[in-house]
Amino acid sequence: MKRLGMLLMVCILISSAAMTAGIALQRSEGPITLPVKQHTFEMDMAFPDAGPTMTIYQVKSVSVSEMDVKAIGRLLGFDGRAGVVNDGVLGMVEGTKALNVYAVSGAIWYADTAKLFKSVKKEPKLPSDAEAMEIAETFLSSRGLLPSDAVVSNVVADEQGEINTSTKEVPNVIKTDLQVIFDRKIDGVPVNGPGSKLKVYIGNDGEVIGVYKAWRALEPYSKCKIKTPEGAFEDLKAGKCRFAAPIGFDKAIVNEILLAYYIEAADKEQDFVEPVYVFKGKLLFGEDVTEFEALVSAVP
Repeated sequence: MKRLGMLLMVCILISSAAMTAGIALQRSEGPITLPVKQHTFEMDMAFPDAGPTMTIYQVKSVSVSEMDVKAIGRLLGFDGRAGVVNDGVLGMVEGTKALNVYAVSGAIWYADTAKLFKSVKKEPKLPSDAEAMEIAETFLSSRGLLPSDAVVSNVVADEQGEINTSTKEVPNVIKTDLQVIFDRKIDGVPVNGPGSKLKVYIGNDGEVIGVYKAWRALEPYSKCKIKTPEGAFEDLKAGKCRFAAPIGFDKAIVNEILLAYYIEAADKEQDFVEPVYVFKGKLLFGEDVTEFEALVSAVP
């Protein structure tokens, strides 16, 4: 097999949305489990109602070959050979354009590296949010890349600017591109996790300069009983959770609880998709406040 150079994305933008997207595509960065027993958790809301059962879904297996990658590449304007990018990733490179396909999940990452996550001297001519949504949907649907259950969620701008190290202010912030983000729900339940994302990046004059599609095919497997929200909160307090937060906070105040299905990152094996409780709220560090999100398995 021909071995291709790894698609590297150096994000010099200040937009947190852009940096998150760039990092997640290179390695798995899900929440980590932290010892939270010693911390104080408080509820700032009533516990929501939750049904007694939910469905567990089985992930349909995928087999990604070089021929499959070439077929995807043709849809995106590539006309060369496909080969190994690195362990578990096949791809294509033509000029400044690169395509990665993750063998374990079939996820796709396409980018024009000369235009995506690059600094610009002046703000490009970007479409309106409504126009960007239409461009993204048309681009995906015309190539057979738009899942039937994908729904446009919102549009966010990647931005750049120079930080004043004295004042910490960022003057003269300009937009560099737009991200059109699609949401997914399973039986009306939102999907959480890095492995179920669909984004289209739009640059100057409405050009599509990047696509990230991680959308595993699922099928119902079995029904299962689920914990009550109260029981899940006790697990959270006991540290039986995936908790993305710095160590050493004084108090966590929960102001939102919802059920979701968690899907692993594109480079991770996953046989089944199970429901989780998502706890969101505020962390207090003395006078400082930041947001947090914690995941607790909903399956007893």
